[in-house]
Amino acid sequence: MRPLILLSHGAGAGHDHPWMQRWRLRLSDIGDVHLLTYPYMTRGRRFPDPMSDLEAAHIRAAASVAGRFRKQPLVLIGKSMGSRVAVRVADRTSAVAVVAFGYPLVSSGRKQTRRDAALRAVRTPTLLVQGTRDPMGPIEELTDLLVEHPTSALTLRIVEDGDHSLECRKRPLRARGLNQDDIDDEILFDVRRFLERTGSDASL
Repeated sequence: MRPLILLSHGAGAGHDHPWMQRWRLRLSDIGDVHLLTYPYMTRGRRFPDPMSDLEAAHIRAAASVAGRFRKQPLVLIGKSMGSRVAVRVADRTSAVAVVAFGYPLVSSGRKQTRRDAALRAVRTPTLLVQGTRDPMGPIEELTDLLVEHPTSALTLRIVEDGDHSLECRKRPLRARGLNQDDIDDEILFDVRRFLERTGSDASL
């Protein structure tokens, strides 16, 4: 039984963004992908709704998808802001796992805020996929969170030289005989293995 994947976008770009389109296709290799577009994006607004509204929309979408496909395990996967919301609501849904692409642990801008409370609180198995060049997700701080977490819920998959979108610089990749597709294939392989370990789909 393939898992249901509820895929949520980041703050500034919806599912029409090339990155989201690429990962929608990749993730369809391991599950049935359903898209969550937050209401502010549907209304054509640039800035996200308050977190409480984002959470409510995420919970509604998760309940709707899970209700229509009851036999398939639900997995929440998000990019940046979408990953943060997924982590915050996971324990209030039927999700069996979360995959966070580029979790925004540290907010951008001059007044930086540390967003670690949800990661400390989550109990649903969560895979953090983070690039070493991502200023919003310092690897050292994320590693500390794993060590300090009261359960084994958190897993960290580091993308060497990856930025906030897990994109690596071309010249270092060429020096290793690789390209971005190779990196994405490796990430997808580890997402698949993570879902196997969590029992999201024994047939993967």
